[in-house]
Amino acid sequence: MKEVVVKAGPRQEIGKGAARKARVRGEVPAVVYGKGKDATPIILNGREFARAVQAGLGAGKLVRLVISDGGKAIDEKTAMLKEVQRDFIRGDVIHADFQEVSMTDAITATIPVVLVGEDRRPNDGGVLEHLLWEIQLHALPGDLPERVEVDVSGLTIGGSIKVADLKLPEGVRALTHGEETVAAVAAPAKVTEEKPAAAETGEAAEAGAAGGGGGAAEGKKEA
Repeated sequence: MKEVVVKAGPRQEIGKGAARKARVRGEVPAVVYGKGKDATPIILNGREFARAVQAGLGAGKLVRLVISDGGKAIDEKTAMLKEVQRDFIRGDVIHADFQEVSMTDAITATIPVVLVGEDRRPNDGGVLEHLLWEIQLHALPGDLPERVEVDVSGLTIGGSIKVADLKLPEGVRALTHGEETVAAVAAPAKVTEEKPAAAETGEAAEAGAAGGGGGAAEGKKEA
């Protein structure tokens, strides 16, 4: 997995009030935590971080956190972006969580699933369904792929690809159940032809006339 550099600074003040002030200054409060370590509050440049998120930086991505104070780097951590919180109304990034990782310890990450080869699939009228958009993988941080590409060019109607069918990089293991369907091709929906309204009206009139005639005849017999 490609490592993205994220610049940060130490966060001296914590709490909701301090976080609001930081956002007014155009900063994003964040925290980085690790196994057996206390959480470290940090601050991010709001504009730079938002730009990185727009470019594809999201949960599960590996980052190199460079923490500087007064222009001087004071710490550097390899971490995984775990969560990005946004303002419910405006959509602005308001907080981020990072998890410090070791490049020698396997971790679990949620990786996007992308379908490729749809344009080369047989022209059989089938409908391609993308059913699994993310997959949980377990591997060393450096071995995790950016995304899992699934070739659907050979799928025909009734065919499917399951997690167990995926060819993952060496050393990468899927934690998502092997029977989960990633993609499938369904038969096109059948269109039921509707009778023209005029025909239906004519048939109803004929039925009514027939019913009415029968009733009159029965009435004469009873009389």
